[in-house]
Amino acid sequence: MLRPDPELLGQEWERIVEEEYEQVESVREWHDDDYYRPIAHHFTEDPHRTDDEILNRLLALGGPETTWLDVGAGGGRYALPLALHSKAVIAVEPSEGMRQVLAEQAKLHGITNLEIRDYRWPEGSDTVSADISLNAHVGYDIRPINAFIDGLERASRELCVALMMDRAPSGGFVRLWERIHGFKRQQLPAMREFVTLLLARGATPEIEIFPRDFRPKDEQELLQSARRRLWLVEGSEKDQLLQRILAEERAGIEDYEQPTAIAMIRWRPASRAKLA
Repeated sequence: MLRPDPELLGQEWERIVEEEYEQVESVREWHDDDYYRPIAHHFTEDPHRTDDEILNRLLALGGPETTWLDVGAGGGRYALPLALHSKAVIAVEPSEGMRQVLAEQAKLHGITNLEIRDYRWPEGSDTVSADISLNAHVGYDIRPINAFIDGLERASRELCVALMMDRAPSGGFVRLWERIHGFKRQQLPAMREFVTLLLARGATPEIEIFPRDFRPKDEQELLQSARRRLWLVEGSEKDQLLQRILAEERAGIEDYEQPTAIAMIRWRPASRAKLA
């Protein structure tokens, strides 16, 4: 289809997300009301850092009078440094564990121009207004993706920015998934699908690609990462199988289907694009 229908693409996106969810529910060995609570501390960095290429590019998009909206702000990896260099930041975050880390980090660094809101976007999108919106690695598992984007455009006066990886970060270890669970993994939409949807919606996105900077995992870190993405409980029968497989293959396997690139995708909200 040379001119894809954004509504049909949105429906397909939702189908994929729902199928992935059903797969997880059929095999998961652990449950947590707040998925991010145990790892929330991993989603923050020094807000004063100057060696983050993606952050520096974000900062160049605004200035001291810019107001930012960060949807899915997590522990403040971007919200806090943006607040240090802008007029204000509205941080939307539905995870209680993430909000706690974000508030603690803001207090630790004396950042007071940050407003934290407990919304599950696009909830609340009609009550928020900012110059630039950011959603960093949030949209992969969003079912109503068109409504999600509509909310971003509605809340953004000048620009929308999305950071998305070439592979959904929750979907690594695809090959191991099939060996452990016995069926192929449904992979969530990511960078390419998001750009395709924006184009179908009539946007003209600008895209910059950044290599994902990550260090190799040691054996224990690799096991913990695989265990979490395969939804296994330590010591279970499947977990023991996972440990045997990793012990056998560790020396010869380098690619565990982790993301390798990050795209910064920028586009004007529909209302602004019509004026341009």
